[in-house]
Amino acid sequence: MCARHAARGAEPRKATLSLRHVWNVLESVGNVIPMLDAMAGLAGEHERVLTSLTDTVHEEFPGLTVEGEADKSASVAGVLVEASRGADLLVMGGRRAPGRLGLGRNLGRVTHTLLHHAHCPVLLVPRTTAGDAAGPP
Repeated sequence: MCARHAARGAEPRKATLSLRHVWNVLESVGNVIPMLDAMAGLAGEHERVLTSLTDTVHEEFPGLTVEGEADKSASVAGVLVEASRGADLLVMGGRRAPGRLGLGRNLGRVTHTLLHHAHCPVLLVPRTTAGDAAGPP
C-alpha cells in the first residue's frame, strides 16, 4: 500500500502524513447528468474510503500524525500539483502493472504531469497486487 510506504518514511522524521484522495468528477463523461444527481453519494463514498485508509495507517503507526483530505475536481493532476507546494515529498501509487514504469508513454497523465510539474520530489510506488489497485493512491 502506497500510504504505508509514505508512513514508514514520515514516522522517523516525525512529519505529518497528509493523505489526499482526488477523484475526477468528469471520469464518466457520458453519465454526467445522472452523476450530478448522485454527486453527494459519490463524494460520501470517496470520503469513507479515505477515512478507512487514514484510520488503518493511524492504527499501524500510532505515533504518526495522519490527516486525510478528499477532493473532487476536473483536474486531479492540478489538485496534486498545487498540494505539492507545501509538501516535502509527494508519494504516489502507480496504476500501471509492475515493469511498465519507465518510459513516458507508459505513465498515466496524472503521473506524467506530477513528475514534470510538482513543487517537491515525487516518489512513485508501483502497485503490485489487485488489492493495491482498489485503494486510493
